[in-house]
Amino acid sequence: MAEHEKLQAEIGKDHKLKHVETEDKAGPKIENVHIKKVDRDPFLKEVGQTHDLKHADTADRSNPKIDESVHVKKVDRGGFLKEVEHGADLKHVDK
Repeated sequence: MAEHEKLQAEIGKDHKLKHVETEDKAGPKIENVHIKKVDRDPFLKEVGQTHDLKHADTADRSNPKIDESVHVKKVDRGGFLKEVEHGADLKHVDK
């Protein structure tokens, strides 16, 4: 316990920190780049106008294709659900 008290006393004391020099490399590394402004107004006006669209024939293949030989049968769960409602008799097992 003496070490803990010694540590607590040391935490409360003033500490002199060493001076540290840093080199900040977070800035962009792009040099001599000229960015020109693009006038978007003509493009936006053209987009806002009405346009005559052509009809496009498409083949919708988004539905899953199930082979005709595959058959899904219905399972009668009535007996299973009655057994679950009734419960099961548990027996104690000795090891």
